[in-house]
Amino acid sequence: MKTTVLSPAKVNLYLKVLSRRPDGYHDLRSLVDLISLHDTIHIEDIGGDEIVVDDDRGILPRGEGNTVYRAVRMLREAAGVRKGVRVLIEKRIPIGSGLGGPSSNAATVLRELSERWELRLSSEDLNGIGSRVGADVPLFLHGGPCIMEGIGDVITPVRLPSMWYVITYPNISMSTKAVYEGLRIVLTKKQNDIKLMENFSTPRQIAGILENDLERVALTLCPQIQGIKDALQGTKALGSLMSGSGSSVFAVFENEQDAIQASLLSVIREMGTVFVAHSVQGGVN
Repeated sequence: MKTTVLSPAKVNLYLKVLSRRPDGYHDLRSLVDLISLHDTIHIEDIGGDEIVVDDDRGILPRGEGNTVYRAVRMLREAAGVRKGVRVLIEKRIPIGSGLGGPSSNAATVLRELSERWELRLSSEDLNGIGSRVGADVPLFLHGGPCIMEGIGDVITPVRLPSMWYVITYPNISMSTKAVYEGLRIVLTKKQNDIKLMENFSTPRQIAGILENDLERVALTLCPQIQGIKDALQGTKALGSLMSGSGSSVFAVFENEQDAIQASLLSVIREMGTVFVAHSVQGGVN
């Protein structure tokens, strides 16, 4: 049996790092939107019990260093099955971009194999597996806009307006570990938390809360991030922000036309690889 599924990217509209945990992870609070930029994943059952994970560009690690490989291994262990599977990932979400590609890939494969193999695992079971694979996997298992807390394993669904984005990747892969190591944590202010409890009905309201604690650190590692943000100021963008731990920068637009016009500007395109995307809920169409 062969299937093809789509694996969406995400943007962090708000990211506040609250504290460093004894285990080295960080507690955070983030407002996340899933977007139409995606990888395409082909999944095929094979004989035996081998797990084979490849990508079309040869850029992903093999074995335990690969989130999809770990996800399949942990899923089989949790369910007590030894089925063989081959996974081929057509990569479009850049690596080290802060757009969540590896976590999305893992979540997409977890959900697909759980259904295909009729494992009857609960959402809690899948989230437990996902959180061990990677901190962002649970938000992709949720499959829609959400507030994520803890290390990313506590998910609260939210309603967001549909938005258009221009995402610019400066062709520099950012190390999440390096960014967090350079972070100086300042205790979150109460009003920052309250912002996320508001009902957002327009892209302009979302633009008013854009904030990422990791951006300042990332700028020291990748100054191009500021260059992208400066270039976007000359467009109809409502606001811009680095996503996750970088290095991609996204800009929020009120409509598709404004986003496309901005994406075609030479001052934007010379900054890196440019994508136009929109909000998605419940999967990429």
